[in-house]
Amino acid sequence: MDEQLAASDATWPDDVFYQRFREVLDALGTLQLAAELAGYSAEQVAKWRDRKARPPFWPIVRLTKAANRSLDWLAGIEQSAGIQAMSVRETGDADIAYIPLLDVVASAGPGIENPFPAAIDHLPFPRRWLAELGVPESFARLLELGGDSMEPTIRDGSICLLDTRFQVPRIEGVYSLIDGKDVRIKRIGRGWEGKIVLISDNERYESETLAAPEAEALRIAGKIVWAGGKI
Repeated sequence: MDEQLAASDATWPDDVFYQRFREVLDALGTLQLAAELAGYSAEQVAKWRDRKARPPFWPIVRLTKAANRSLDWLAGIEQSAGIQAMSVRETGDADIAYIPLLDVVASAGPGIENPFPAAIDHLPFPRRWLAELGVPESFARLLELGGDSMEPTIRDGSICLLDTRFQVPRIEGVYSLIDGKDVRIKRIGRGWEGKIVLISDNERYESETLAAPEAEALRIAGKIVWAGGKI
C-alpha cells in the first residue's frame, strides 16, 4: 500500500497543472499582483511558473480562487473533450471521499498563528486508502504543513491527512498539536515521569521536552497518518 500511496504524489505537478497555472497567472494580470496574493516574491512565483521550484499548496489555493478558477480544474479533473468539465464529486463517484481541508497552516517549527480552523474546501481522497489507513471518513481532515523541521518525513507545503479520533497521544507517532491559536505538527515520544518529548525529524532541530503541567495541558487535534504517503 505504501508504494501506491506515495505514487499519487510522484507525478504531481504535471503538464496540465503547469499549463493551467500559467493561465491563472495570466488571468490575474501581473506577476507582482500574484506575488502579493500568494505572500511570496515575484521571483519565487516565476520559479513556480517555470518549473524551477515546486509550489506549496496554500498559495496555489489563493491564486486559483482569485482567478475565479476551481482546484478541480487546475488539477485536470474533468470529463473528456466536448463535454462540460465536471468534478469527480459532481459525478457521484462512490470510490472517492471529499475530505474537509482546514483553513490552517500547521507549523513544523514554532507555531504559526491561525484563525479557528474551519473547512475552506474539500479535496478528493480514495475511500480505499482511508480504509487501508484505518481512518473513518467522518474523522478525516486535511491540513497543510509549513516549515522543514519534519523533513524528510513530511515536506514543507505538504497536505497532511489527520485522524481526529486521537485527542491524546496514546501511541508514539506524528500529531497535530494545538497551542493557543497556534497549530504545530511534531512527532511525540514519551519520556520519564510523565514527560512528553516533541521531536523534529529533521536532525537540524532540537527536541522539546514538556514536563507536567505543560505535558498534561498539551492539546492534540489528531494523528497525522498520511502526507503524500503513509506516515
